[in-house]
Amino acid sequence: MSHGTYNTQWNEAQNQIKELLEYEGAPETQKPEVDRVSAFQTVAVLYIKYIQVFRKLEECYYQIVHPQKRIVLRHVLDGTMGRLLELKNEMVNLEFSEYHFFDDVLSDMKLTPSDIEIPVPRYFTQENEKDIKDRMKLMAETLAKYRLDDTGDKKEDTKMSLEEAIR
Repeated sequence: MSHGTYNTQWNEAQNQIKELLEYEGAPETQKPEVDRVSAFQTVAVLYIKYIQVFRKLEECYYQIVHPQKRIVLRHVLDGTMGRLLELKNEMVNLEFSEYHFFDDVLSDMKLTPSDIEIPVPRYFTQENEKDIKDRMKLMAETLAKYRLDDTGDKKEDTKMSLEEAIR
């Protein structure tokens, strides 16, 4: 696809964010909900819409090569992820559970469960590749150093100095 396609997709995501912020800031939505179920439904719909926006922005960030646009997109993407975390926290407080079932909301919005999967942003793995490799290397060294045999007993007793233990 072309740069124009992703610019259009970014513009659509920006418009959706604008609509969501206008909806959240409207006086009629500021009134507290009396019923927990209706409050959860409202927050769940917002959560799903923010996930859709997040997926669009993440795809745009991955495909756009313009450095200035990527900087702006990264800020918008980070803000969207922050809002997703806030909404998730609200849902946990409403239902007292970490796990939520969006079956009725998904059917109302005509979506599938795969539409609300939250992908790991590609820039997490691409921009932190060196750190991830260093962690994997450290884990491999630690496992090799303290390998357990089949019975679960250590093969050898290794004495550690204070500096090694702190490291």
